[in-house]
Amino acid sequence: MGFLSLLNESLMRQSPKTALVRFVRNIWNTPPRHSINHKTRRYDGARRGRNYGGWMSTQNSANADIWTDLTTLRGRSRDLCRNNDYARGVIGKLVDNVVYQGIGFQAQVKQIKDPGKNDDRVNSLIETAWKSWAEEKMWCHTAGKLDFYSLQQLAFRSVLESGEVFIRKVKQSFSLSPIPFALEVIEADQCSEDHNQTYGGNQIVMGIEVDKWQRPVAYWFYKQHPGDLWQGRGGVVSRELERVPASEIIHLHFSDRPNQLRGLPILYSTLCRMKNVGDYEESEQLAAKLAACVMGIVTTPDADLLGEPGQDDGALPADEKFEPGVIRYQASGEKFDLLDPTRPNPNLVAFIEAQLRASGAGIGASYETISNDYSKSNYSSSRLSLITARDRYKVLQTWFVCNFNREVLLGNPESDGWLDLAVLSGVLNFPDYELRPKRYAAIKWQCRGWSWVDPHKEVQATLASLAGGMTSLTKFYAEQGEDFEESVKTIARERAFLEENGILVNFGSLQVQEEEDQSST
Repeated sequence: MGFLSLLNESLMRQSPKTALVRFVRNIWNTPPRHSINHKTRRYDGARRGRNYGGWMSTQNSANADIWTDLTTLRGRSRDLCRNNDYARGVIGKLVDNVVYQGIGFQAQVKQIKDPGKNDDRVNSLIETAWKSWAEEKMWCHTAGKLDFYSLQQLAFRSVLESGEVFIRKVKQSFSLSPIPFALEVIEADQCSEDHNQTYGGNQIVMGIEVDKWQRPVAYWFYKQHPGDLWQGRGGVVSRELERVPASEIIHLHFSDRPNQLRGLPILYSTLCRMKNVGDYEESEQLAAKLAACVMGIVTTPDADLLGEPGQDDGALPADEKFEPGVIRYQASGEKFDLLDPTRPNPNLVAFIEAQLRASGAGIGASYETISNDYSKSNYSSSRLSLITARDRYKVLQTWFVCNFNREVLLGNPESDGWLDLAVLSGVLNFPDYELRPKRYAAIKWQCRGWSWVDPHKEVQATLASLAGGMTSLTKFYAEQGEDFEESVKTIARERAFLEENGILVNFGSLQVQEEEDQSST
């Protein structure tokens, strides 16, 4: 833009002073060439206007947002898990794949003189004592109803369904247990989300007392479930709170944001979608049922033939029942129209598939996992889907082991675990335990593994990886949920037993024969 055009030649001739003032104003108000245009350059996700004006968002903290909707989300999630087949199924699949029959462990205490070798005697003592305690429900569960492996399943299911669960470590002997240690399962409702205040310089947020670093100091629980049937004095459930030190509590929940204190159900982002799918299926079933009941309608073009209300003129009354083969009479007439039912809706399956795929994306599960439908899968797609799902399961297994199993078995710097109480009670006699606690804390967790989609192809690929030095037998057995050392001992014991009984099986020749058969075909 030139000087003369800005200054406006005609105005310059008529009023030089006015033209100069206008020129200065234009220069002052013109932004630099490379300045940001705030009206056009912005994130699309922050757009406003007619299409996005109803998009409501907040800048609240995680706890403020959760407090508003926690009880509603928890209640709706439980309702879906009771009454929606897809929700109940996916929760069951996650429990089966993550916890399965229970996550165990193998002690890996090393010898003092030779740290490269396991101390088999010590490891055997730990594993035997643990097995006795874990498999006896009267010892490990305060209520005497669950063994440790069932308790694992319940704890993980509660996290998925309710968003969180509290496990209290009780240093007390139940039913003459030699180890004074048991676990109490506390449902999420018993931690009062409405208890928000200060206490002794700490802040209580939704029933959890935290210090200035947001570390839990104590938990405030109702002495009984607020929704229990049992009635106390006055015919109401007691609302009395009990303060329990954080050192006694294992609080299991997923955190999506920093400083999040309470957990949300895993279905929280897909609750409405799954509810709508269930309602839509129900409406389609009802529509199909009604369409199958009404066979046709008999009508008359002459409305005068209809009698007065309540008058018995011999005309056939309108049928008010719905059952197969019904012909609906409106009056005595001459024309019969056979209904052509449009149910079931041909778009029902495609609609439900799309909704379940979206739900799976929110939960972190595949469509096949939610729907149990493998009809549209081939080997490649099934394998890819299973690999993705199993990666998710492994992440959840690691989370559960670190936050629950390890806390129960080994405790933490501020709280004792099962192993500490087993040593203190004399069940395990380790004189150097206080001096070398980390030596005895060497544990290898045994989570479940999974079988292959195509065993022959997978085995051949594994053998090639072993031959090429790209994997190890330990990793191979771990992927199957087995322990390498125990498997080797079992194989050796089996082969020795076969030889003792005069049965000779050359497994190598079986593989060679199989390869020869394949090459001949």
